[in-house]
Amino acid sequence: MLIMIYVPCLVIAVVLVVFFLDPLTRYGEGRKGSHSKNSTVLRNMLATFRQMKRTNQQMLIPLTVFIGLEQAWIAAEYTQGFVACALGVNMIGYVMITWGVMDSLACAFFGIAMKYIGRSMIIFIGASLNVIIMGFKLHYRPVPDHPVVFYALAGVWGISDAAWVTQIQAFYGLLFRRHKEAAFSNYRLFESVGFVLGFIYSSLLCIQSKLYIMLLILTLGLIGFLAVEVLYQNKVSVFPGVVGFGCGGAAQL
Repeated sequence: MLIMIYVPCLVIAVVLVVFFLDPLTRYGEGRKGSHSKNSTVLRNMLATFRQMKRTNQQMLIPLTVFIGLEQAWIAAEYTQGFVACALGVNMIGYVMITWGVMDSLACAFFGIAMKYIGRSMIIFIGASLNVIIMGFKLHYRPVPDHPVVFYALAGVWGISDAAWVTQIQAFYGLLFRRHKEAAFSNYRLFESVGFVLGFIYSSLLCIQSKLYIMLLILTLGLIGFLAVEVLYQNKVSVFPGVVGFGCGGAAQL
C-alpha cells in the first residue's frame, strides 16, 4: 500500500518538474561561459569545502545543524518518549499527521507573510515556539489523560519547523547567489549532520539532556544568524543593487 502511494507521488513530482518548472536557462544557467557545463564531481566537492571558509557560512552552521536536530527530535524522541509512552505506538501516525499538516500550512503562510513581516520576524516566531515547547517538555510528564496536548505539541513544532525550512533556505539563496550549488550542498550537509547526531545520541542521553543540547545549539545558531543578518542589511544599504555577499566583502558579491 505504501509503495502504491509513493510511486504515483514520484511520477507526479517528475511530471511537474519536467513540464511546469521554469528552466534554469531563464536565470542564466547554462549560458556560454557558464561553469555549469564544465563542472565535475570533484570540482563541486572542492567548491563545497571552499564554501565552508566563508564567514557567513560558518556563522550559519549552528542554526543549520539545529534544523536537523529538531527534525530528528520530532521523528525519534517525541514519538518514542512522549507519544508511544503515553498514548501507545498505534497513535504515533496520527500525531505525526498533525505535525505534517501544520508544517505544510505554515510553509504556505510564511511564504506569504514574508512580504509583510520580514524574514527576521518569522525566524523570531519559529525560535520562540521552539523555546516554549522545549521549556514545556522539560517539566511535562506524559500522561494519557490529555491526548490533545500531544497533538498540540506536534502541531506547534511543525509551525516552527516551517519557519526554519522556508526562511533559512531562502536566506542561503540570498547570501550566496553566485555560489548556489556549494551553499545548498553545505546546507544539506550540516542539516544531515544534525539529523545524524540526533539519532546517534538518542539511546545515550536522557530527554532532558537532549533538550538542553538543542537549546544551546539554537542559541548559538540565533547569534550567528543575527550577525549575518546585520551584515547582510548593511551590505544592502551600501550596495542597494546587490543581494548576495560572501566573506570577503563587496569583492565577492
